[in-house]
Amino acid sequence: AAISACEKGGQWKTALSLLDEMRDREIKPDVITYSAAISACELTGQIDLALDIFKRAVSADVLPALWKENSVDFHDLCVPVARTAIRSLLTDMILRPRDRHVHDPAKDGDLVLITGRGKHSDGGKAIVRPAIMAMFRDELHDELRCEEDSKNPGILVVPAASLLAWVSCREHFHGSTE
Repeated sequence: AAISACEKGGQWKTALSLLDEMRDREIKPDVITYSAAISACELTGQIDLALDIFKRAVSADVLPALWKENSVDFHDLCVPVARTAIRSLLTDMILRPRDRHVHDPAKDGDLVLITGRGKHSDGGKAIVRPAIMAMFRDELHDELRCEEDSKNPGILVVPAASLLAWVSCREHFHGSTE
């Protein structure tokens, strides 16, 4: 509850301190605790810290299983955690860590982002889908295409060709890890 209050108040330093204190006292954070800490960091522009906490939550097997074949399911995530998950996914596509699943557009094809239609949101209006589309437009400046699925408005598709070009450009810039 305290970390959730930090999230709402934008107190990312306090949220991290409380998360560390939980670890020191051997109290295992749950999905709500991790989500609040990620959100507190992401909403205040502490993107790298949000990514670190997200990776800790994934390693601790606390977040719901996001990967389903060539898709990522964001149904159970709030917007800041969903954006952080996408940043983590894209970073992994460049760095290719060996300890977790990484989408390979050359083998796996298009990346499918399951956002839902908003049926479970307040007022029945989609929240995650427009936030992810805005992230692709504003943060990625449309370098990486993200399109609505014509048959299902609860799904976004990132075409494999767009992913391959984007990853190739970043690998060239950052230097390949292989």
